[in-house]
Amino acid sequence: MASAVRASEAETVGQGPSGRSARKRQDIIGAATTLFLRNGYQGTSMDEVATRAGVSKQTVYKHFADKEELFRAIVEGVTGNSDQVVAELTAAFAGAEVRTLDDLVVRLTSVARHYLDAVLRGQVLSLRRLVIAETERFPDLARAYYDRAPSRGIDIIATALRTYVDGGLIAADDLRLAAAHFAYLTLSITQDKAMFSPADQPGEAERDYLSREAARVFVAAYQVR
Repeated sequence: MASAVRASEAETVGQGPSGRSARKRQDIIGAATTLFLRNGYQGTSMDEVATRAGVSKQTVYKHFADKEELFRAIVEGVTGNSDQVVAELTAAFAGAEVRTLDDLVVRLTSVARHYLDAVLRGQVLSLRRLVIAETERFPDLARAYYDRAPSRGIDIIATALRTYVDGGLIAADDLRLAAAHFAYLTLSITQDKAMFSPADQPGEAERDYLSREAARVFVAAYQVR
């Protein structure tokens, strides 16, 4: 009987991966993610988080000492979702062997389209705006976001481009610079516009066109002559 009581108490205080406390923590994180991404740090209160999560304010403070700790947990958690973007970008480089410049344009067009779709997702854009807005308050979070998201994407591209350099299709002394050129050819126009006008998103045809042009211009600039 005593052991059953202890087990029940453990679940209540969240000792372990499951239990009521763990579920409440996830509810709090979900509510706070929505509010922080929508309203920013200053525009979000712990009272609002508690109300949206359906818990008491005291419960919120049992899990997070203050708003800063909660904010850090949210940004770090959402930033961790960049793993999905990296996986998609890596997968886009897979496929049949690239033998010609035309093959390379086709491959990079596919990569560009996957990359474009990934960064134009609503939550990705919202997080980017949030991190930029709070850079002075949380410089370490901003740096972590850059390292785990934009910088990792460029690293993935740079690694993939090495194959095409070794194959004699393109020439690049600085692979990371070349990767950054490709990334910004792909993203800069639409991402910059979407940062200021979230509802102004390119349609399927425009995304296809921009992806093809990014690949074509990159290959034209870097092809072996």
